[in-house]
Amino acid sequence: MYTTDNKTESGIQKQQHIMTVALALFEKYGYDKISVDRIVKESKTSKGSFYQHFPSKSSIFMMRFMEMDESYVNIYSQIRLEHHLAIDRLEAFCLSVYASIEKEMGKELMRVIYSAAIIDQKHTFFTSEDRKLFKIILEIIEDGNKDGSLKKIDSKKQFFQVIIQTLLGTIYYWGLNYDNQSLVETGTPLIQNVVKAYK
Repeated sequence: MYTTDNKTESGIQKQQHIMTVALALFEKYGYDKISVDRIVKESKTSKGSFYQHFPSKSSIFMMRFMEMDESYVNIYSQIRLEHHLAIDRLEAFCLSVYASIEKEMGKELMRVIYSAAIIDQKHTFFTSEDRKLFKIILEIIEDGNKDGSLKKIDSKKQFFQVIIQTLLGTIYYWGLNYDNQSLVETGTPLIQNVVKAYK
């Protein structure tokens, strides 16, 4: 499990410390070049402590993304107040996801995460429809169907896949490019065109 349920404040702080150190190491040296032993050494903890907080090295990514998904719930709560129509909430939410990923994760770490996700099949969380990120998008699509703002959807499932592929594809493309363009700048034209096509 990657939750902080039933953990003491000290335990939560230790878990966060290990994760912060591990993510910095992954970003600097690459996921496959960093062992649990190296994380333990650099974080000045024990192997027993590491496995008390993380079932595996790959679960560090999953915990970080679960934290990100929790932040999306708060972001979407604010977007619901600001945008009446679902189609407008969809655009605003996708752009907020981009801004959040760039601010909280950064390009270098996202490169590492995407590379590791391709190599390590344990990263199924990133594409699971049980993610809160994806549930929010499904909720928006359902709302758009009800309020009529998404008028050209033949299949809700197909449209969901279009949005997810747009989000993940943009992040991947942004990570491949060594320029100074922000993730929001990279993703805005595509998101706007996708939204426009389904109005």
